[in-house]
Order: sequence, then C-alpha cells, then structure tokens
Amino acid sequence: MVLHRHLMNEPEIDLQILETEPQTRRLQKLLRRLLCRLERLKLLRLYHDILALWRGKWMDGELPAPKDTGVSSVVMTVAHGDAYHAAIRYAHLHQLPLVTIFHDWWPDIPPMHKPFRLMLESSFRKLYNESSLALCVSSGMKNKLGPHQNSKVLYPMPARHHGIDLHQKDKSQCSFRLLYSGNLDDYGPMLIDALELLKEDKNIRLEVRGASSMWPEVIRKEMTERGLLLPYAQREEFDAWLESADAFLVAQSFDEKHNRLMQTNFPSKLVEFAQFGKPLVVWGPSKASAPVWATESGQALVVDQANPECLKEALEILCADSSEQERLAAAAKELAAGPFGPERIQSDFLRWLGEVAV
Repeated sequence: MVLHRHLMNEPEIDLQILETEPQTRRLQKLLRRLLCRLERLKLLRLYHDILALWRGKWMDGELPAPKDTGVSSVVMTVAHGDAYHAAIRYAHLHQLPLVTIFHDWWPDIPPMHKPFRLMLESSFRKLYNESSLALCVSSGMKNKLGPHQNSKVLYPMPARHHGIDLHQKDKSQCSFRLLYSGNLDDYGPMLIDALELLKEDKNIRLEVRGASSMWPEVIRKEMTERGLLLPYAQREEFDAWLESADAFLVAQSFDEKHNRLMQTNFPSKLVEFAQFGKPLVVWGPSKASAPVWATESGQALVVDQANPECLKEALEILCADSSEQERLAAAAKELAAGPFGPERIQSDFLRWLGEVAV
C-alpha cells in the first residue's frame, strides 16, 4: 500500500514492474514450485532456510533489461523477502543505482534455523551497504543499520485525507472513544487485555478494527456483540469511523523477542491517524520506535508499561484534562501538515530519487 501511494498516479515516475516468478526457464520454474510446496506443507523453517541459500537466483535470466526511455533511472527494491538479492545483481549488471526501502528488520521475521538466520542478517546488511539510497522507516532503523553514504529517514506514506463532515458529539452524553485499527495478531494479547479491562467502563470506550481470526472465539463473539471488535471496512466507512474518534491508540509489542523489530520499524498507523487531527496515544516499550519518537517530540501520549491498568490510568487523566486533549490534537494537525504530511513525504521521496538517478 505504501509503495502504491508513492509510485502509482505519480506523473514524475515512469514505473516498470519486474516479474520475480520464473516464466520460461523450465528447471527454475519446477524448483520454485517444489519449494512453494514446502511452504504449503507448513515446513516453514526449511522453506526459509532454502530461500536464504538460493538468494533469489531463479530470477536471474528472467528479468528483462530496463526500457530505453531516455530518462534517468534507478532500480528499486524492498528489504523483505528474497527478491532484493536479484535486485542487487540486476543493478550491478545494468550499472544503475539501487534504491532500497527498509521498513522492517527482515532477518528477525521468518522462521528459520540459526545458521541461515545469520546468513540472512549478513545479506540484509550487504543490501544496505550496496544501496545508492537507503530509505529507512525510522531513525532506529537507520542507527541500527549503521553508517551509510546516503541513508535517509522516510516515514510510511499515509493516504491523502480530505475530511468528512460529522456532527459534533455531545461530550456530556458520550464516552471518550479510543480507536485502534491494524495488526490484531502480534498485538492481539495486549489489545484483548485492554478490551477486557475497559469493556464495562462508562467513560472510556476502546474499539478495535481488523482481522481477528487468531483470537479465541469466545472473545471475538463477546467483543463483536458489544460493538468493540469490528471487521475491515471500505475506505469511506473506515474514514467516517476514524473521524468519530476522540483519540487513537498505536500499539507496539512488549514481547522481548520482538525488541529489535519494535526498535527499528515505525507504525504506519501513527502517520495515518495523525491526518485526522486527534490525540495520539502510544502504548509500547520505552525503547520501541513510537514511544522514543513520542517522548522526544512530546506530540503523543506515551504509556510504556505493558499492564493495561497503566493504559487505563493514563486515559482517565487525559479524559479529565481538556487542555491536554486540545494540545495533543493540535500536535497531530501540526504533524499532518508537516513531517507526517503525504505531500512532504512524497516530495522528499521524489527529491532523493532524483539525486541518485542516472
């Protein structure tokens, strides 16, 4: 979605998407299909071990040469999966700059055995060093990857929000509505705890939206019946729901095994929610990217304890402090007009591409 917002309907970009699955080479195509069967058989560790070894070499010889358009060009890839291996080789072959987007610390994500994970870590860092332009999603990612001749922080690209005219709520009759939308799997346990704690609260109403198939059925049923757990919605309905918020919740995992992931990624919903000009509430460990950003900027409320009681206490204080609500809402509007603004993010993206294109 982020790439689509950057690249599609952008008059300054002539986009050529290269197919990464084997199309003609019979042996490569057969081996690739056999490998995919491992994934379908749930042999995920073996599947990702082989991917780390093969390094996307089935793509070599399949990728067409760049179109001769007479304009400056770059090769772009994402530091995720295994196509980036082929992108490095492709950029070298055609003597073009390599631009890479680093949104997640990929070596920590796929299930695999330790020797292969170390191999993946090495190739991930090689990709960073080989890139003419490295676009890092956070300062945490940039710092963790280390020195680079041309590394930039580029926040996730939000949708362009045009606003919806809603009737003003009567604050004397409505509870404080805290809305969350996004990952309900990795952050499911903490969100379930918060919903259980707040479900009977008369002053604070937490609603979450997303795919909840991994949740216990009894929890899904109860929270759905209460109107606190909602499914995906079309954009217009989704935006209307977001407009009805008093504040937004952005979560990051407290699970220690996700420490590096949380320190290097940057929640896209933080940028997305800022477009609505409502207070932002960040719930995550103190060293995670969003709490670090919020603590340094003062532009969001931070709850850095995993206990949902701490979240409730912070929300109760915020509910009773209208001036703080106004300050945080103004901060969100300032972010949307500045560093989190889609126009600003796209302008930086195009400028940095232009500086390395040949």
